[in-house]
Amino acid sequence: MKDKKIKISCSARKDWQYHISDWIDFEKTHAKIHSGLEFDYEDIDYVFGNTEDTAPLWGGRMVDVINLTKVDIYWLYGKGIGYKATLSSRSMSDADYKNTKEMLKIYHREGNAIITAVDKLAGRIKNDFPKYKIEASAVMDITTKEHLNKVIDTGLYDTIVLPMCANDDTKFLESINNKDQIRLFINAECSYTCPKKVCYGTLSQINKEKTDKMICSHYDLKMPRTFYDDSIDWNNFYFDKDKFDKMGFSNYKLLPSWEAQQRTHIMYRESSETLGEY
Repeated sequence: MKDKKIKISCSARKDWQYHISDWIDFEKTHAKIHSGLEFDYEDIDYVFGNTEDTAPLWGGRMVDVINLTKVDIYWLYGKGIGYKATLSSRSMSDADYKNTKEMLKIYHREGNAIITAVDKLAGRIKNDFPKYKIEASAVMDITTKEHLNKVIDTGLYDTIVLPMCANDDTKFLESINNKDQIRLFINAECSYTCPKKVCYGTLSQINKEKTDKMICSHYDLKMPRTFYDDSIDWNNFYFDKDKFDKMGFSNYKLLPSWEAQQRTHIMYRESSETLGEY
């Protein structure tokens, strides 16, 4: 029987010409075929990605394409699904916030949320735009109980996304008391085995038009990945969500199984010397 408490945050990392309904249906069907996971629209609390709006605090991915059009946003609202803006830049100036406020005004409504990796931004949004829920980004790389408690103690975040590598740390996961505040990944992309995650900082600078070069710890800095398992088809890989359900977790994050987003080709040993473009 499907647990109605489960809430899934779905990626909208797509090109603008795909309607969000088609994209969600693709994610639903892919998850069902490759992991047995079944969910409906009412199980989705948010869809996340960037919109047509200019905002220097966009993060997570480069905003060289529009993920969500106004047509997509209103379709989501009609289905009772919230929009979650990915303002997960690693840094924020007063000017950055000022130049993001117009976007924040547009989507400020009950049921929407903001992803951020900066406490200062979370605090300002909570004060200026109180209808938003605030989610701590996986960019914060919370992998210890001490770090998690520090973030919880700020009182700024409604939910906290743990990095993918935390999914393998059963002792850490079981030690978490307020599991209803935690969001775990359902499937994987290159950050799962990433040794440093330097790309997040450079992507933030790209989106602010302060650089045009993304740096990958594995591709550019030649740092070895934390582990390899070439027997796994990473494009179709899913974590054991049932195990997390039994631990008491109920909030999850689903990525699109799409190579342009997952960059799974850099997770394979045989590709590490000849990665090509990413």
